[in-house]
Amino acid sequence: MKMIKTTLFAGLMAVSVIANAAEPQLTDEQLQMAMEARLVEQLKDPQAAKLLSEFLIEDVLTWRAETLDIKEADSILAFAFGNRHAKNGNQIPGPMNGQLADLAVELHKETGKPVYAQWEIAQQIGDRVAADKLFPIYPTVNEGGELIYLNTTGVALDAVKQAGGFEKMGKTIVLAFYEHNLRAVNTAREAGLEAFAPAGYEMPSDYDANSGQPWTRDRNTFMLYEVRTRANAKRAEINDGKIYKK
Repeated sequence: MKMIKTTLFAGLMAVSVIANAAEPQLTDEQLQMAMEARLVEQLKDPQAAKLLSEFLIEDVLTWRAETLDIKEADSILAFAFGNRHAKNGNQIPGPMNGQLADLAVELHKETGKPVYAQWEIAQQIGDRVAADKLFPIYPTVNEGGELIYLNTTGVALDAVKQAGGFEKMGKTIVLAFYEHNLRAVNTAREAGLEAFAPAGYEMPSDYDANSGQPWTRDRNTFMLYEVRTRANAKRAEINDGKIYKK
């Protein structure tokens, strides 16, 4: 009980900083302490409160990935976002992948580094990047002729395969839509890549209301979709027992 009261007091002190400071500069540690205190009060379970407050800091309140100066990059990896459907039903890249393609071309011109891009982006890049520097990543097709969805990890590993190994990819600049970029970088790292967002460049963020993927049509919808995706990954860690081995 004493521990709970101490944590609650510390959390309330952190909250008071927000209430009383004209321009509050709360550290992540102070903010997490405040949330953890609130959750202890609500859940009556210090361990659960700690776990949830850590998740809130890392996966709800954090949206920017670690960056790297593009001059230090060895490769560029671009993840698609959304799509459009043609009148005949075929999937086409859509304007959001056009934004990512434009950024990939800009960074390639600045660095000369190879671009590994999901096909939606590669198609929009076209001949703006030389064929020997552009490596499209396509989904596989099953025996019934249906496309097998290629997730973020699959895209990263396909790029590594085309490059000829992790060492060939080197330090990789990851391009993805703004709210998707952090997970794209983290997933690429989990796959084994030395991945970063490009320093000094903002990721595209103009949503397409007509995207063929409903969860990518506006920022509010995608943010909730993204948080759910991150929560599912955290839940998998808990189920595997990994979360308690840290």
